[in-house]
Amino acid sequence: MSSVVVLYPEQPVVHRGRRATFLHMSRGEAIIRYWGGSHAVSVPPEALSLPPAKSAASRPHLAAHDEPIARELAARDLPPDQPAA
Repeated sequence: MSSVVVLYPEQPVVHRGRRATFLHMSRGEAIIRYWGGSHAVSVPPEALSLPPAKSAASRPHLAAHDEPIARELAARDLPPDQPAA
């Protein structure tokens, strides 16, 4: 069973191991522009693939601005008569 890939303008794609940007379809051919290139080329749409997805592990974890930090949580859990460290 083959998977269906939906392409949209300005979508990053890969063709023969080279990164490119999908521009549009014309007469059954995908029109792409290789990254760093200035000319558009036509290729069979089945020759395109999507770049590998970035894994969540490769992205640094950023705390939300409204997320309490550990110091605030520790101070909240102290008895009212005990000062924070």
